[in-house]
Amino acid sequence: MVLVDDHLVVRDGLAALLAMEPDFEVVGCTGDLAAAIELVRAGRPDLVICDLNLPGVSGGQAIRALRGECADLTLLVLTAHDSLEYIRAAFSAGAIGYVCKDASRTELLRAIRRAASGRRTVCGRVWDGVLEDWLGERAVAPRTSLDDLDPEARQVVRLIALGVPTRRIAEEMARGVKAMEKYRATLFRRLRVSSAAGLTRLALQHQLVSSHEIDRILAEADS
Repeated sequence: MVLVDDHLVVRDGLAALLAMEPDFEVVGCTGDLAAAIELVRAGRPDLVICDLNLPGVSGGQAIRALRGECADLTLLVLTAHDSLEYIRAAFSAGAIGYVCKDASRTELLRAIRRAASGRRTVCGRVWDGVLEDWLGERAVAPRTSLDDLDPEARQVVRLIALGVPTRRIAEEMARGVKAMEKYRATLFRRLRVSSAAGLTRLALQHQLVSSHEIDRILAEADS
């Protein structure tokens, strides 16, 4: 397998962990997309474990680029992000699995073996979030309103609802990525939603976005 993560400590730690497993062999490690493509081209690995934060590209772009080099490539995402928009984007781009970096050793190894055998896999944290959203256990509170939001906040809500990545929202609003992540979390708490899907429902209710726009975004993601 090939490991792709822009943090050397993470790469080395993961490589050391996997080296302890007799059925695993790490054939390459890198921190950028161009080098990852070269490793895939040269080694045709059974599995690529890839972070979503790589220099200069989004997670979806990285996954598509790697799978473009090798159409039958099996790729498992290992990331710190657990939002539904990231999860959806990763699977839409062709990932076979999605694991958060705070997963246990047992959970990670299980996910790697499932992914390597061609089975879709997620860690427990991702599964809980997806299931919670699907069941609607934290539906938008009926009294939640967008009326008190200032124009900037309404624009951020609209962009999140349309599935725009936080990095691009930060660029559009002329803020740093970390600052926008904090702003986003504050908006979620203020509006009493726990996921991007919940925020999208709220934006639809208040006509910040239209169902036509959402359908178009979903169609583009599936294309």
